[in-house]
Amino acid sequence: MAERPQFYENTLKPLEVTAASLAESLEELRVAVRYGAEAIQANEAPQDKWSLGGMFKHFPGVALAFLRLDYQSSALNDDNGSHPDYRQLALERIPSEFPGHALLPSRLSPAGSLSPIAGVTLRVFSALAKSNWERDSKPSLSKQDVDCLHDAANLALKNGPLVPHDGRNMGGDEMLYGRAGLLWALLNIRAHQFDDETQKSLDSVFETIPKLIDVIVDSGRQGSKAYIEKNGAEGAHPLMYAWMEGHYCFGAVHGITGILPIILAAKPEELTKHISIIGETITALCKLTLSNDGHLPMTLPPFSYGQTSELVQLCHGSPGILIMLAAALKTPALTQGHWCPEWDQTVYEASQRIWEEGLLSKGGSLCHGISGNGWPWLMLHNTFEYHSEELEAARAAYLQRAQVSAPSDENLGQRLTSDFFLSKALAFMLHSRETRPYNKAAETSEKDYRMPDDPYSLFEGLAGNVCAWAETCAVIQARLRKMELSDKGSDFESDLLFKQALKSELGFPLIGGNGAGGLV
Repeated sequence: MAERPQFYENTLKPLEVTAASLAESLEELRVAVRYGAEAIQANEAPQDKWSLGGMFKHFPGVALAFLRLDYQSSALNDDNGSHPDYRQLALERIPSEFPGHALLPSRLSPAGSLSPIAGVTLRVFSALAKSNWERDSKPSLSKQDVDCLHDAANLALKNGPLVPHDGRNMGGDEMLYGRAGLLWALLNIRAHQFDDETQKSLDSVFETIPKLIDVIVDSGRQGSKAYIEKNGAEGAHPLMYAWMEGHYCFGAVHGITGILPIILAAKPEELTKHISIIGETITALCKLTLSNDGHLPMTLPPFSYGQTSELVQLCHGSPGILIMLAAALKTPALTQGHWCPEWDQTVYEASQRIWEEGLLSKGGSLCHGISGNGWPWLMLHNTFEYHSEELEAARAAYLQRAQVSAPSDENLGQRLTSDFFLSKALAFMLHSRETRPYNKAAETSEKDYRMPDDPYSLFEGLAGNVCAWAETCAVIQARLRKMELSDKGSDFESDLLFKQALKSELGFPLIGGNGAGGLV
């Protein structure tokens, strides 16, 4: 067999966005979610004990995927056929015992942690699922779970920008292992209500959230200072986060484009003093991307796995900057003072590179695959469809600050429409059904996609694809409802079905991008 290329030529066509095409896509993706969930159930047996792995590619990620499907069930269920009991599939994959592993300063995120954090996070959300997501009652949590969250938060506050692990220093803030991953879990737990005793005991945990944001931002400042001391000021950004010691990473899994969306999901008052440096950093990242023709480099100083071109995937590459910008563009306090044309230019150029180079031969996974590359467009669709007035206000504020009458590329704003993003997202999501292990007859695809190393896992396998398809169903359902109400001249923003569909949109697993909706 010939060696696979890094990516295949994209011969897809963006899907036309009409009520008919959206309804057809919704039906097809609901079927894919159902069949995909059944395949995961058949091939990933429940475990009766916690392992040392986190949610990224171990069994806790499969449990999280099923919890997400249960939470999103209103967007997934139709009148045709039977549907898996997603809640039961999740709960049977969450061991009842408390995970007995030690907390490690270098492993505080539920995503990849060799620690109890993944287990405790799932135990919290399983309690919420058992209460029918608070519709039946306000759940309680064990003292062990709350104490573990409190201990983890306090440990995180003591960490520096680098933490020792396996004989070397690693960055302590990334989504995969670091403080940002822990922050994301806490923000989503805070979005729920628990019984009085639990709520009172959680207060001390939630009190650490503003402090945790402060230390993460300060860590970025320290990282920038350390970079400048070693490499000079050229190329430095206001906030920089180490991945490995000496290398400052930009990808969403290991770097700043995953850290900032999580921070931006906090309450506005928790962000006020950090808005300026976050805005300046976003602009610097946009300029870096534009200087590389829409590619977001892996690190500064440069680091490579030996590939011949820039990576275009979530962990390293342009999908991360689109997730970051989707979150930033929905934050008025940020856009009013810091939006500039480079933000829109980056959205466009990075989207072009993902469209051209995003059909990765690695397959359909979230971390380095087609569904992960397409997901940021779902978020940008929402930004441009439901926050257009805020975006226009941000552009007007920029013109006033810059004292110019019009941006340098007036036509770009007209090209960046919600349909520009949704049409591409749907093409990628529908095509990702051709990847293994969902498509067991690989010869039926024109492209030779490889089998993932962890075929049914959350970030490297089918569980992630299923989450992407489910999220797309929620996005489509909301858009269809808006279309229906707009055709009737009715107000969609106060419509209960529309709001329910929006609430079902959870954002990218373990990163978000749509705010802290209540499930990681």
